[in-house]
Amino acid sequence: MTATTEAPASLPIADMEADSLLGSFPEGQRLVGSQCNACGCTMIGSRVVCSSCISRDVSRVALPTTGVLYSFTRIHVGNEGIRPLGYVDLDNGVRTLADIHEGDIPLRPDMRVELGVDDDWFFVPATGEKRKV
Repeated sequence: MTATTEAPASLPIADMEADSLLGSFPEGQRLVGSQCNACGCTMIGSRVVCSSCISRDVSRVALPTTGVLYSFTRIHVGNEGIRPLGYVDLDNGVRTLADIHEGDIPLRPDMRVELGVDDDWFFVPATGEKRKV
């Protein structure tokens, strides 16, 4: 009699593709998101499975270009100086970690921010944000 102690193994499924988070859409350059067609969950990045229900029925979508700065910090990076980094809650509820370009308006939690793009993507205080005195 032969006893088998090995169980069949399933292959892992990668959560995200290796594509950039920035994509071209009819509206222009936007952050790439995925929306689950089974449960409606929206996620950042080009996903192959839903992070909520594990469905493989996901579609590529453009994420909003505006949101609210949830929290931020300033990282001191050697000779490069200070790098503001923060969590942004996009207008559809997706939260992402992003570089923040401060400019002449000081950062504060709950301020409106908008997507900016040059060589990479970042967020800046939204047009209309005023300096608090």
